[in-house]
Amino acid sequence: MENRIRFHREVIRAVRQTVGDDFPIALRLGGCDYEAGGSTAEDCVEACRLLEHSGIDLLHLTGGMNGFIRPGHGEPGYFQDLSVPVKQAVHIPVLLTGGVTTPAQAEALLEEGCADLIGVGRAVFKNPHWAD
Repeated sequence: MENRIRFHREVIRAVRQTVGDDFPIALRLGGCDYEAGGSTAEDCVEACRLLEHSGIDLLHLTGGMNGFIRPGHGEPGYFQDLSVPVKQAVHIPVLLTGGVTTPAQAEALLEEGCADLIGVGRAVFKNPHWAD
């Protein structure tokens, strides 16, 4: 795993040296590609532990190889198979994305402990007054 995320860790180190300790660094990670022989949710947890120790302040999790999808899933927060175990393994905030279209869905995922933050990019792009 250390070799697979070596480039990430080198960039994190260089950014941290440039911006200092008081500047937050977030990383978006395609944690699982959902393909046979590919990266798994367990790989994601291991990578996130290492990334946390490298100085990341927030993890934004996503997945899929050909678009941001989880085959067979379309429910709100469909990447929670990644966010829940990562949230249990690290001590930094975890952002969950995937299929959230309403504020009530985002709130439910937060209340269930699936993540610390919820990403709603597509819903906001479709309706800039989404949170009203």
